[in-house]
Amino acid sequence: MINTRIFACAAALVCGLAFTVAPAQAKSADYRFELVGKPQLSGQKNIVQVRLVHVADGKSVADAMIFESKADMGPGMETMTAPVKVLPPKDGVYSFEVDADMAGTWVLHLAAKVQGEPETVRGTVNADLVK
Repeated sequence: MINTRIFACAAALVCGLAFTVAPAQAKSADYRFELVGKPQLSGQKNIVQVRLVHVADGKSVADAMIFESKADMGPGMETMTAPVKVLPPKDGVYSFEVDADMAGTWVLHLAAKVQGEPETVRGTVNADLVK
């Protein structure tokens, strides 16, 4: 009788634990933003092209939703910012129009949601902009 109760409790515990273990999820660190070529000047604005890459397989993520983009002059000069306009993506390449006041290395800060991932993917890309 006691052995039956112990077995029943152990079985219930194992079943309970099996349903509480969460499935493996990718982390935002599993992705990175990469600069695609050099920024191109269009009028007075720089067009910066970026690819979002899944680190494990090196494949581009074409269906991410970029919902945050901002540019600054980087460490020590974060208060010097430039307006950024998100342009329509094409073939897994995300484009941004940066209206920088001066030439130099600018940091583009990006945040994206990747379909099926619970975490927001955040990253930066350094781009040498011209004026």
